[in-house]
Amino acid sequence: MIAELAFTAPTRGVRRARFVRRCSIPLEAACLVANGVRETLRELFGERCELELGEPAALDAATWTQLAREACLFLMRGRQTDVVLVLPQRDARRLVRRAFGEIEAAPDEACSALELHALERIAGRCAPACEPLCAERVGPPRAIAAHEVPACVAYVDVRVAAPVPLLLGVGIVRELPDPGPSGALTADALASVTVEARIEFARGSLDAADFVKIRPGSIVKLDTKVGAPACLNIEGRRCAFGEPGNLGVRAAFLVNSVVSGVPS
Repeated sequence: MIAELAFTAPTRGVRRARFVRRCSIPLEAACLVANGVRETLRELFGERCELELGEPAALDAATWTQLAREACLFLMRGRQTDVVLVLPQRDARRLVRRAFGEIEAAPDEACSALELHALERIAGRCAPACEPLCAERVGPPRAIAAHEVPACVAYVDVRVAAPVPLLLGVGIVRELPDPGPSGALTADALASVTVEARIEFARGSLDAADFVKIRPGSIVKLDTKVGAPACLNIEGRRCAFGEPGNLGVRAAFLVNSVVSGVPS
């Protein structure tokens, strides 16, 4: 077990040193997850989203049980590890009611079946943000009960401050492998390497019954609002946000921001 030095709460002005199990969630990966969640919620709410990232922490079984108690849990399977999104009941109600356009305070009772279905769809929208942890997702996330998943070994929370205050926790079921020493290649060393770039400027869902009726001239309505930021995806990974447009006779993309951790 790899440990790191920590300190207890102060007692009479003294904080005692102790060794604790090191969290296997790299801070860089946690930042990438938080940035992806922020952009997803910004698209969902149609307005700016502000959040803070908690410090990744290792968990024991008792702490995980306390975190998962009376929370909505969504499990996504991955090649490197499985990821669990944790939404406390009150925050889950606040999130889904805001997504429905309702701004009054959420009551304390449990989510309805309709609200749980909406939350599962929101979790599906947030799933790509967890790629830095699970490395390769296997299927969409699904709602689970606390007893259906082993205790998470590490956890980090994403605290949304605006437009609606709520807490979204991210736990991992299996320890992440040690990445080893980090290194970087120069831009010149990559000059001969090509990557596939795609611009995503709108998205939506379509019922299968409507899909089979599509004909030339059909209009498909999308969920993305007009003027929403577009995404630059490199080899399937979201790398930047900006505005789509034209430059002469070619399509173009104006970069407004780069995802944290991606070289600019």
